[in-house]
Amino acid sequence: MRKNVTIALLLATFLAAIEGTIVATATPVMASELNGAKLVSWIFAGFLLFMAVSTPIYGKMADLYGRKRVLLFGIGVFTVASLACGLAQSMETLIIFRAVQGIGAGAVLPIAMTIIGDLYTYEERGKIQGILSAVWGISGVAGPLLGGFLVESLSWRYIFLLNVPFALVSFIMIVVFYKETVKATSRKIDYRGALLFAVGMSALLYGLLSGSEAEQFLRPTVIGSFLISAVLLFLFYRAEKKASDPLLPPAVIKHPVIVVINLAVFFSAWVLVSMSAYIPIFAQGVLGKSPTEAGFMLMPLSLFWTITAIIGGRTIGTASPRYRTMSGMGLLVVGMLILVFISRETSDVFIYLAVSLIGIGFGLSQPVFIVVLQTSVGRSLRGSATAVNSFLSTTGQTLGVAIFGTIFNLSIIQAFNDSKILSGYSIDPFFQATTANRYGNAVHTAAELALADGLRLVFIGGVLCALVAFAMTFRLPKVRPDDKPN
Repeated sequence: MRKNVTIALLLATFLAAIEGTIVATATPVMASELNGAKLVSWIFAGFLLFMAVSTPIYGKMADLYGRKRVLLFGIGVFTVASLACGLAQSMETLIIFRAVQGIGAGAVLPIAMTIIGDLYTYEERGKIQGILSAVWGISGVAGPLLGGFLVESLSWRYIFLLNVPFALVSFIMIVVFYKETVKATSRKIDYRGALLFAVGMSALLYGLLSGSEAEQFLRPTVIGSFLISAVLLFLFYRAEKKASDPLLPPAVIKHPVIVVINLAVFFSAWVLVSMSAYIPIFAQGVLGKSPTEAGFMLMPLSLFWTITAIIGGRTIGTASPRYRTMSGMGLLVVGMLILVFISRETSDVFIYLAVSLIGIGFGLSQPVFIVVLQTSVGRSLRGSATAVNSFLSTTGQTLGVAIFGTIFNLSIIQAFNDSKILSGYSIDPFFQATTANRYGNAVHTAAELALADGLRLVFIGGVLCALVAFAMTFRLPKVRPDDKPN
């Protein structure tokens, strides 16, 4: 049973993992075809926003009512939304369906990891996390290649249809093989707290993302979103203090080891989005690469993440959580520093080197973070602990998209407005080489420089976030924690 369930969970993980790598490769083409360069951040942000908001709620539901039904619901929603994304006729409808995808994905990844935490011991979890990383690695290699091929040969729409067969197989296997005994409980989910949290966080993230899209945060709608968020999250805090079974258990959010892990994961998520979302734009808009060539530049991230995680997972029982994660976060700093200094004249080798170092860094650290976190709490809190960790990772990526997107947009808009050569030109065509080449050499070169300067600011932000994540690892224990009773 355990083997078949693990295979189903790996398929579910592949379902979510390949989505990110394919979409990242196709983003410039989608933005150009749907005339939505200013909305490009929302392709990622709409997905991440609703994934972030729903994740803690799913985690609590899984602790109270069982993992199986929550995971199946998430896979079903994700699949239907994927079909809808493939049929989208405008950037606005694509973003809406991506948001629905996020609602499904909010259950898939954290609940799959929670089930693995239930089925395996500390040492075994390390090995399975290595295998999970292999799935991410395969998707990371296949995604850009397949995504680039589909974009160039057929259409970007086909990238969403790939989710369907994997989803169906995973869904059926979980239904057939995962036998879960759910104990009857008088505990109930804190629906009032869940509603306040969901709407409050949605308002906060919407305000950030809407402000970043419009390049200014003082519009009435943005200010209103922040005010609504502040009120609702304050009410959520009050409700949680009075709740008999709060949505975010104090034993999870106040645990010293979990706090450090969550902060490191939160800031490393900014690093991940700063390079995975913007390297394809740099490759196509600045270096003149094709979508497939741009996808190749992201491949080392998944490849080296996979190799490092597999090797490290087999020695996780003897390795120091502190020193391994310090090494991983340190490599993130080095990799992002390399990206800061790349330019139009930089050899592709340096980009591959930076992405490889970042991949090794994540491979060293991320499996250790999740294994130590799941070992630090018992089964009754494992779903919530894993979900909160996933929530902070997703929120970090969402905030990264919003803040970095604002920095990038403001930079290139200012550059276009200030340039005598670029003034009056639309930014959209310069996101990919095929449309940018239609313009004269002087215009094309000036646009490449403007894009490169904006992207450099994003990478500098990534360096700062990597430094914060690195500092967090000094607070992790030197020895492995003991498994907590259920």
